[in-house]
Amino acid sequence: GRVHEVNVRFGDDVREGQVLAIIDSKEVGEAKLELYRARLDAEFAQVNNAWTQKINTNAQSLISELENQPLLDEVDKKFREKPMGEYRQQLMSAYARLYKSRSDYQRLEPLASQGVAAGKQVLAAKATYEADRATFQALMEQLKFEAPQRALLAEQQLRQSEQAMAAARSRLFILGYKQADLRAVDPVKEGEAMAHYEIRAPFDGTVIGKSVVLAERVGPETEMFQIADLSTLWVQADLYQKDLPKLDELSDTLRFRSPEADHVHTAKIFYTGDILDPETRTIRLRAVVENPERHLKAGMFVEVALPGETLANVVTVPATALLEIDGQDAVFVQTGEDQFERRDIVVGAHGNGVIQIREGLRADELVVVTGVFALKSELMKGQISHGH
Repeated sequence: GRVHEVNVRFGDDVREGQVLAIIDSKEVGEAKLELYRARLDAEFAQVNNAWTQKINTNAQSLISELENQPLLDEVDKKFREKPMGEYRQQLMSAYARLYKSRSDYQRLEPLASQGVAAGKQVLAAKATYEADRATFQALMEQLKFEAPQRALLAEQQLRQSEQAMAAARSRLFILGYKQADLRAVDPVKEGEAMAHYEIRAPFDGTVIGKSVVLAERVGPETEMFQIADLSTLWVQADLYQKDLPKLDELSDTLRFRSPEADHVHTAKIFYTGDILDPETRTIRLRAVVENPERHLKAGMFVEVALPGETLANVVTVPATALLEIDGQDAVFVQTGEDQFERRDIVVGAHGNGVIQIREGLRADELVVVTGVFALKSELMKGQISHGH
């Protein structure tokens, strides 16, 4: 669809369910209209099914009653308020004709034996009675089959309409709509808003990425926003193989601080790693830390204290200060105004442009961070000392 509205900016804090943007989507509009039509069809099918079932029940009851040859007035009084559609007219008309012809035949038959009525009249009355009886019996047999069939057809139509409505609902559920949203679908009330698709925040967080503008076309593969819950962060520490025995001494608490601050934070360890990286020979420890005030930043380099270490002993340098000489990691330390010394070091964790120095450097020493390759050239000429 096409972006219709953007409601947040880069860096905004958002709440779960908050509308971030609105998209005009033809597919969403068609899906809502399909649901609306399916709902109307299902409502009609439900009413039609209820009516058809009631008619079938009443028609079967009337047929059972008429089989006992009741008086016409009794039948009319008993079934007057019971709906049964066209079946009432068909059954009652046929039964009335049968009732009359049977009465005529029963009246003429004894008169003929007394010589009062002609035999021809009796034969005619008998023929009419038997014809009406056969017609009535055929009608009852037909309606005994037809009425239940209509009821079954109405029930099947209801089931089909409900399945169509469920399929239309499922299509919108897949798009992220809730049941409450679907109840409000009404093209008359919504108008063009039927095609609006709201992009909502999946959880509380901060907008750390925004890559959409008004009228831009977007699809399922488009990344519109990046949202992160910065109130809780992970701490990842790469531990060297020689430090692995210290994992047994760790509880579930990890202490760390950022190089730029003296405040010590604590994080809860939830994974101590199972696989050693074959290239770095490190294992990755993970811990979670609460960050309600947002002092800690995602991607920040931090110094971690293992058992037997203190955070005060941790030394770090910018990554630009590090170079390799004859396969050995080293830095240049300024020992005088124009005097520099190579210092071989052992590096530790690294990230975010900062490297931890585990051995070979004190915290109070001045380290060269720019122009190190020029100094390396001077070292090769023998003009810079090699410290030990």
